[in-house]
Amino acid sequence: MPDGSPWPKVSIVTPSYNQGQFLEATIRSVLLQGYPNLEYIVIDGGSTDCSVEIIQKYSDFLTYWVSEKDSGQANAINKGLTKSTGDYIGWINSDDIYVKSTLQKVVLAFRENPSSIVVHGNRILIDADGKVFGCSPLPPFNPEKTNFIVCSETAFWTNDAMQKFGTLDEDLEFAMDLEFFCRLYLKGSFTKLNDYLGFFRCHDASKSSTIWHVAEEESSRVWQEKFASEWPHQAVARSRWKILGEFFRHPALIGFPYLRNKSEKILKKYA
Repeated sequence: MPDGSPWPKVSIVTPSYNQGQFLEATIRSVLLQGYPNLEYIVIDGGSTDCSVEIIQKYSDFLTYWVSEKDSGQANAINKGLTKSTGDYIGWINSDDIYVKSTLQKVVLAFRENPSSIVVHGNRILIDADGKVFGCSPLPPFNPEKTNFIVCSETAFWTNDAMQKFGTLDEDLEFAMDLEFFCRLYLKGSFTKLNDYLGFFRCHDASKSSTIWHVAEEESSRVWQEKFASEWPHQAVARSRWKILGEFFRHPALIGFPYLRNKSEKILKKYA
């Protein structure tokens, strides 16, 4: 580390099930972080597509992996979390991607904010082809003012906190991340970075597209349980000028890829 001390261990868990078309990009985004003390665990739910072949391709670089039937995403993530031995932990779904140098930034943020049990950041939105079409610059999480804004592909927590406060609620199909991070929020302090830490992939087969009705029901119930108030359905207000400013602030990461994507679509439309 900058002070000469060893980099602490970071554990990353990826749950996987029949998303072979995206999985390799996810795995590479973790391994190519170049983080010197990485523990990477992939838990596959018995995929019948090319997922297992992809995992085997990178098996020499994985700390642990398995492909077997599970009872859902939360169960798969918990299998990985219980095997995690890192000082700091995160999970990234098999269709999302980490931004370069995310792990280093997060570890430094934990060291600079030793009382924090969670560090999280902003997300970039990509389509099924991995092309940028938007971004989400977010304020610090405050349930009195904002909807849930802790994105799993940009969030990390201390192992100590997880040992004290538990892993994911396996009874939840969609809102397991909301429940987990709200539980941690009520137990300790969060640090919100202005950095973009992850790419969130939007596609037709994602749970956000296929079971939004489950998300509505579970989120409302969890919010009521945690904060004794109705779930604020409204998203965080972000002006077009704010988004445009992010394009200029991060031209290589967001601005140029967004413009290239838009240009390609326009050219294709009029070709």
